[in-house]
Amino acid sequence: MKKIIIASLVFLCIIFGIYFIVFSHKLPIINSVINNFPTPTPLPSPAVKTSTVSWNDITYIYEWFEVPDSKKVSLLSNFTEKKSSLEIMNEQHCIAAINAGFYDTNNKPLGLFKNNTISTASIQSALLNGYLTIAPIPLISFEEPDRAVVALQTGPMLIVDGKKIKLVIKNDEHARRMIAGINAKGALVFMTIFVPETKVQGPQLADLPDIIEQINKTLPNPLVSVINLDGGNASMFKDKDVYIPEVLPIGSLFCLQE
Repeated sequence: MKKIIIASLVFLCIIFGIYFIVFSHKLPIINSVINNFPTPTPLPSPAVKTSTVSWNDITYIYEWFEVPDSKKVSLLSNFTEKKSSLEIMNEQHCIAAINAGFYDTNNKPLGLFKNNTISTASIQSALLNGYLTIAPIPLISFEEPDRAVVALQTGPMLIVDGKKIKLVIKNDEHARRMIAGINAKGALVFMTIFVPETKVQGPQLADLPDIIEQINKTLPNPLVSVINLDGGNASMFKDKDVYIPEVLPIGSLFCLQE
């Protein structure tokens, strides 16, 4: 019995010795492979272009794009279809876009809406007190256009002939804003202004003329005429740098095509 136990112990010692010799020789090789393995190079973070403006101790981000040719802008209706802006942009090949005007609970445009398929009449409204004409030339005015091919009633008017309009708004709220403007060289410009942390909140409507006045100081061609578009949850914006989708369905869309 003792011989069997001694033999077993000797056998275990031999096995342990062989394992130790082999492992101790391989360990430096394993460590060498690990130490010499190339360290992955971290990918660079994408550059983000942001422009900011501060008003009443709140910092907002604003994004904008200029339309090189108004003939490349379409006013698309979405009152009854209720498609997402992403669907519309994919179907129409929009390289940039912004929601357009207001609509009512019956899914009809509020006031004048004119494109190649829909034409509605203007209404009397203290809030929707202006018109944005896209074709034949871009124009923002208090006056209803006579022979416009593409036009929209919206508002309120914010800047006229380079002068800001004083607004008094009841039950004003902080919501992201969408605006259209004509700059000093006569080009059409679309812009969004929002709080960066949420992208849903933004300035009060009554503060927009003052905020745009501040923004104008940074633009290569300041906006001389500006009008408000539908904002808040039923709004969206897309340019080459940012896409802000709608929370609620948008009624219509300005689409810039290539």
